[in-house]
Amino acid sequence: MAENVANPSNPAPTTDASGQATGQQDYLDKGVDYGLKKTGHGQNASTTEKISDGVRTGFKKLTGKDVPIQDKQ
Repeated sequence: MAENVANPSNPAPTTDASGQATGQQDYLDKGVDYGLKKTGHGQNASTTEKISDGVRTGFKKLTGKDVPIQDKQ
């Protein structure tokens, strides 16, 4: 029940001109979104988040280090 209550410290995501949520996107999410748009594959924020999480996982497996961009969730 308490999950549905508005939280002033965690504002609702806003939308950009294309209608996608931008409130909780970090720079990696924005970069993935930009790359998808440039290649003609616009995705919703949920799919962009899943792709950026996959990039984070792959980066950590490859390098053994975390991506230097904090994930906003």
